[in-house]
Amino acid sequence: MSPLARLKVASRAARRRRYGYAALRVLRRGLAAAVTRHIERSIAGQPYASQYEQIYALYAAELRRLRRLFPRLDFADERSLP
Repeated sequence: MSPLARLKVASRAARRRRYGYAALRVLRRGLAAAVTRHIERSIAGQPYASQYEQIYALYAAELRRLRRLFPRLDFADERSLP
């Protein structure tokens, strides 16, 4: 699974969460997995088209969506840490 696809799966899973901190935790966990996979593919030496800009854009869009759904979402809440 590509790093961008991993983040898309995580964003869909975050949309199914009832609480804002749970959705943010799932999204952050997916971002960590996507960035780790991106770095592994970048260093591997095989041809790989960088997807960093797409990963960043999707993550920013999902954060905006979470902010709209949960206006009082606290990004510093320890329950939202992956």
